[in-house]
Amino acid sequence: MKTVAFYRIGMIICTSSILLLLISSLIYNLLPDNDIPQMLLLRDDNGRIIGDAPFAPSWQFPFGTDREGYDIGYKLLEGAVYTIGAAIIISLLSFIVAFGIGIIGGFSKFRVKSFAHKFFTSFYFIPQSIIAYNILYPVIWEPMEGFTTTLSERIVIEVLVLAIITVPTTAILISNETEQILGEEFITSATVLGGSPLFIFYKHVLPHLKMRLFIIYPKIVIQMLLIIAHLGFFTLYFGGTDVCYTPFCHPPKPFIQEWSGMMGTSYKELGLSWWIFMGPLLCFTVTTLLLNGIVKCIEGLIDHEPYKSKQTSRENETHSFESHSKQEKFLFIKN
Repeated sequence: MKTVAFYRIGMIICTSSILLLLISSLIYNLLPDNDIPQMLLLRDDNGRIIGDAPFAPSWQFPFGTDREGYDIGYKLLEGAVYTIGAAIIISLLSFIVAFGIGIIGGFSKFRVKSFAHKFFTSFYFIPQSIIAYNILYPVIWEPMEGFTTTLSERIVIEVLVLAIITVPTTAILISNETEQILGEEFITSATVLGGSPLFIFYKHVLPHLKMRLFIIYPKIVIQMLLIIAHLGFFTLYFGGTDVCYTPFCHPPKPFIQEWSGMMGTSYKELGLSWWIFMGPLLCFTVTTLLLNGIVKCIEGLIDHEPYKSKQTSRENETHSFESHSKQEKFLFIKN
């Protein structure tokens, strides 16, 4: 029981930390006066200049400032809702589509299923960031004549593309889990008794599969965060990359203040003002660790606690046998 309580507390802490970060970022973005503090020059009590941007991490600036004097801590808080929120929404769309395809694939017995399985398995070995880069580059990279799409349209296109890219691997995983459950003896018994595929899915497959789904979804979110981070290093920022083609202008920069854009524009600072790059990298790392913590806690609960789906499955199996036995009728034919 102590082990079960440990996993439950761990899952609550990890989930609450992510929700707290998201809610705090959302509230900050909704504030009417949410300008990021800026300090280009630091003066002493006599008004003399004693420092200029960028400032290293200190009590006044826990995450330091960038070269324009903006507080990195506030920039990270502002970008959390865009980065984590985008990963959660994209992963949810991908998960819903993959769930439908995976369940159908698990129940399907067509010959084309074997070919489709082998084809989509190749996505495990092809870096999804490269696929996303090649598809999204014409959409996100600003051309010389300017964007012909709005920011909202680019975000919608990027969300859909990233969701579709992660569908094949997730669908195969769910399909394999479904096939494994369908191979159990109680499924064979339910089929012999005349259970329809819909009945078998709802009463037998889903109770065994649902806990596994709670493990799969956080892994998709982690995968999506990695893809978004990789695109940031490729200077493809979420919502579009603002490119200037005139001489002596700024380098490519993001339209939205989010973590991958902050890393993509500051990785060259690693040997100079290291904190400008390490701030968003730290946020990505902590978020990934929290999501991994959720996965490990759910796996621990499954291993150490007889969750209700097993009992529900046995009850449903017994009920299925009894109901079919009661409905069974014998006809006697008299000569």
